[in-house]
Amino acid sequence: MVCFTCMETDPDHDLISSITPDVMTCLERSELFRKLDDLLCPEGPSQPRADCSGDYQLSKSILQTAGFDSFELTDIFGVLGSQGGCCDCEILYNVAESSRLKADYWRNRAEGLNARARHVSPPDRGQ
Repeated sequence: MVCFTCMETDPDHDLISSITPDVMTCLERSELFRKLDDLLCPEGPSQPRADCSGDYQLSKSILQTAGFDSFELTDIFGVLGSQGGCCDCEILYNVAESSRLKADYWRNRAEGLNARARHVSPPDRGQ
């Protein structure tokens, strides 16, 4: 799946390219992909699925809890966006090597069902 909103010209393309391997190592170590998958596609049927807000709301929370600061988040989301991860669900569809969310999507698609993660509007934050 391709996220066309991420295909904008990036003035920091060289920087993003140079830091991508190290950022991906840090994301693996922080277990971002597993934790995000646990929220968007929990293993147990009794656990509710979180909805993707069309942004990085869930990922940001996971990464902040793991100790990443706002400057690091800017680089992280630059790397994820460059790989088609333009929001929480797209990170699992396009960046993660494997995820339950991606497997669930293709399993349901094969059965003729629409299984794409829903994007919901984030709550009004008074801005």
